Amino acid sequence: MPFPPSPALEALLHSLGATLAQLEGTPPPPAQQSLLAAPFTTYKVGGPLQWAYQPQGVLGLLAVCHTHLGAATPGTPFHTLGWGSNTLVASAGVAGHTLLLRKVDDWLPLAKGPEGEHRFFGGAGVHLAKIAKATVDAELEGGEFLIGIPGTLGGAVCMNAGAMGQETSGMIETVWVWDRPSGQVQQLTPAELAFAYRYSAINPQRQVVLGAVCHFSPSANPAALRQRMEANRQFRKEHHPIEPNGGSVFRNPEGVGLNGEALPAVGRMVEALGAKGLWQEGEAGISERHGNFIVNRGQATSTQVLKLMRRVQQAIESAYGGLRVYPENRWMGEATPEELALWQALTAGDPHRHPTA
Repeated sequence: MPFPPSPALEALLHSLGATLAQLEGTPPPPAQQSLLAAPFTTYKVGGPLQWAYQPQGVLGLLAVCHTHLGAATPGTPFHTLGWGSNTLVASAGVAGHTLLLRKVDDWLPLAKGPEGEHRFFGGAGVHLAKIAKATVDAELEGGEFLIGIPGTLGGAVCMNAGAMGQETSGMIETVWVWDRPSGQVQQLTPAELAFAYRYSAINPQRQVVLGAVCHFSPSANPAALRQRMEANRQFRKEHHPIEPNGGSVFRNPEGVGLNGEALPAVGRMVEALGAKGLWQEGEAGISERHGNFIVNRGQATSTQVLKLMRRVQQAIESAYGGLRVYPENRWMGEATPEELALWQALTAGDPHRHPTA
């Protein structure tokens, strides 16, 4: 079945330097059955994937979406995994289609923007460290903060990932997604993405990020730029755990507390509770290095991680006058009744939760 034409698809192909004929001649990769999810996540937790696909490049990803997701029964779920960070996958596994995006790592220079900014097209699976190194090597500012984030561009766009006072939204010009209900490629502006703290309007239950155009500015001081990137890397090396983990578990709260002062970061709250490095559920434990990280100390299960998340959330709510903190980690897969109840409790009232998530 031919791809439905649209201005968004034409713009995407132009950025890739590809043609519609090349796209239609790209075969989708075969489905892999019962591939374990754990090796594809940074928690190293997760059961079998019912059908998994590992597309090569954006054209391969489009072929999978069009051929397999578009033709599937509408109720059949689909999921995406980039580097598998910030994601807790069910130990029971994942039903439906899962797209493993690590090979969708296109990174192509484009024409400069109207104000001389340097522009690049990045596929959804390009690793953030690759972007940081490429831009700093080219003496460009705006991507150096990505150096220590263990994720991919698609995931960074979805959650507006950030570090050291910078966010993904600051480098995005446009994003392309494949929309399952319509079967169309859509092109979204930053305004349409409605970026906020650790949030974008992309709904992972119906949209697949294909790639994005990123822009960066020439650095007036390349030596200082490289020093800043190395400082970011060193900070994470010293303060983040080395054990398998899913990144920051909770989003930091915004606003002020009852005393009118800015609320502390979740890691500081957990440390004040005496939980840092000590609280544990099975083989899931609070990191000794950072209070907002849960680490896998062996063979942790998704249930154990969720129980520890809920324990921390309840303790913060009790100690900080009813303050609710919400997961930055996302859930993926077939929840047991206990896991479903835990996840519903963790996300109840979350203003940034998509209705279907």
